[in-house]
Amino acid sequence: MELLYEASNFQIQIRWVLPFAILGFAGLIALYKGKIFVKFLGIIALVICACTLFRFCYGYVTIIETYKHGNYQTVRGKVENFQPASQGGETTEDEELESFNIRTVHFQYGESFIEKFGYHKPSANGGCIKENGQRLQIGYIPTPEGNVIVRIERIIEE
Repeated sequence: MELLYEASNFQIQIRWVLPFAILGFAGLIALYKGKIFVKFLGIIALVICACTLFRFCYGYVTIIETYKHGNYQTVRGKVENFQPASQGGETTEDEELESFNIRTVHFQYGESFIEKFGYHKPSANGGCIKENGQRLQIGYIPTPEGNVIVRIERIIEE
């Protein structure tokens, strides 16, 4: 088998962190130097940053750490019912998602999907799942929002 994706290779990207770092810094300045309304806005900014940090840490622990401890399921077979993500320009997130099945297990992901700890790269953006019939073994973690892909291996015929 050939490894195509593994969630333990997750890296924090500066484009995710920078806006919240700026918002948090601005919130701290507003809290200490502003008038009453500006202090209120500073508190709101800090609450947004704290909630985002909590969600990030929670997502990391529930996906990456769970995967690293080997607590995930696998399914092996051919990609079926592949629905590629659109090329963009839509107003609803559903149209930007890509989905497929392997056996009876359904997977759905996309670039705008908030859960970035699992596989989320659509085929139009260079993703490794491209069409029906690909023989793959997928490692995944079931969550209330859907199955999060943590490992993809291509089955090589001998």
